[in-house]
Amino acid sequence: MKIKEAVRLTGLTRKAIYYYEQAGLLAPATDSSNQYRIYTSDDIERLRYIRTLRRLGMPIRDIQTMLQHPEQAVSLLRKQLKRIEAAASELELCRSALSVLIEAAEQAPEDGGRSRIREADLWADAAEQERKRRDDYMRRKLMELFPGTMGKFMALHFGAFLHEPLAGEDKESAWKRLVDYVDGIEPFDIPPALAAQIDRMSEAEIEEAAAAYRESLQRFISPTEPEYESLKEEMRRQAEQFGKLPFNREQVALTRQLKDSLDRVGFYDVFVEQMRILSADYRNYLETLGRLQRDLNLRYDDYGMLTI
Repeated sequence: MKIKEAVRLTGLTRKAIYYYEQAGLLAPATDSSNQYRIYTSDDIERLRYIRTLRRLGMPIRDIQTMLQHPEQAVSLLRKQLKRIEAAASELELCRSALSVLIEAAEQAPEDGGRSRIREADLWADAAEQERKRRDDYMRRKLMELFPGTMGKFMALHFGAFLHEPLAGEDKESAWKRLVDYVDGIEPFDIPPALAAQIDRMSEAEIEEAAAAYRESLQRFISPTEPEYESLKEEMRRQAEQFGKLPFNREQVALTRQLKDSLDRVGFYDVFVEQMRILSADYRNYLETLGRLQRDLNLRYDDYGMLTI
């Protein structure tokens, strides 16, 4: 069957189905006469399975693992159940905090609930501790602590790696150093075109973009040797073509402007080092990038163009 029938039978959009294909969750056959995708009943069953898991909040990376290694399904499903239980517990604590404030506000309308703020804070603190158990805590917290362009910028570019609970003394300390550093630095210049683009994005759109960015980076995180060789060849081709495309010069100019601003405030010396502690994926990502740079002798020339 063709894509139109697959859409009807699964309830998914065309774009969702294509995205799952690009993410490696599905590999339908292709009609050699016209290059149209041909979906089988097994493909439809697989898409329905993916749809159900996504509706339950399962990350793409976990669904991919389950499809490739079904023996890991139980542990990954239990992991998602713990995420949901933590979220439910957090919401219940928030409910208690709000109930306290509502009760106080009803008793003294002019007070707005402030007379019992300390009691509400106890519930809110407990909710915060539950929130730390969630995979998305640090990414969301960046936008809460640093509202506006700064928080969105960090959540977008680094939030892709911040999908581990904030657990353990080392992580707690690294998180405090990261937050204190960002709170204390002088504002740095984000290129106006980039800032305008980020400012237009809602927090939900930032979350969606960070998730998509994370999925696109998965192949850089602990690749197998065959995967690394394929990645290296792709990077070689990209580097050779990079300088030939005019729009890349504009992109490089923005990137270098941003990097220079970050260098001036010691961003890479402090922020990035804390990221290494907070995210195993980030450490692995940097290791893969370093290996690619060494193997391909990648560098930027005086004009900021990628070369080999």
